[in-house]
Amino acid sequence: MIASIHQPHFLPWLGYWNKVLASDVFLWLDSVQYRKNYFQNRTRILTRGGEPAWLTLPVHAPFGIAIDAVVVAEPRWRERVRRTVEQNYGKSPYFSRCWPPVADALEAATDRLTDVNYRTFQTVLELLGDPVRVVRVSELGPLPEDPTERLLEACRKVGANTYIAGRGGRNYLRCEVFEKSGIRVLWQEFDVANAAYPQGMPAFVGGLSVVDCLFHVGPQKARELIQGAWKA
Repeated sequence: MIASIHQPHFLPWLGYWNKVLASDVFLWLDSVQYRKNYFQNRTRILTRGGEPAWLTLPVHAPFGIAIDAVVVAEPRWRERVRRTVEQNYGKSPYFSRCWPPVADALEAATDRLTDVNYRTFQTVLELLGDPVRVVRVSELGPLPEDPTERLLEACRKVGANTYIAGRGGRNYLRCEVFEKSGIRVLWQEFDVANAAYPQGMPAFVGGLSVVDCLFHVGPQKARELIQGAWKA
């Protein structure tokens, strides 16, 4: 069984989804500290003028706060997100097919950031048509503080024998600890160039939210691109 782990991100980019779709079980790491000015509360989209821009959820996040305790600070955040997305993608080929369920997820979410991210994540997963099992790490019980030991124990608890590690893990992951426990570490090699798709612009802009891909090429093609850029 292949497992991968990642902190919750807001409508994340294709590389994030590549790891998800290459897994049998995806561990939703909602039990660690919130990271300020990162992707947990923001994502990049493409404006009508062809420029990348941030779509951000302003949050109340004192230093040291846990991810699952962060709250969206702006009362009308749903309206602002909806207006921004509609203005920039309303004429995209698959907008009318893919935006309504994402918009419904935003409307149904509470003001807790983890709820916004989880609901939109599940909605995109349904659009992509993948049956990967999603497990909240916060529901697995106490885990070690050490990053490597924490990931290893989470993998053990879901019965994984292979762990997909992202590029950032090379800075801290002690692979020998996994190997001694009989769990293989598989390094993700996502190639952004192989996931390029038509955006109606002269040159492809990578690193954007998965919704950009969904709106331009639709769920089936988006899934093919995500999986084809790297396969476990």
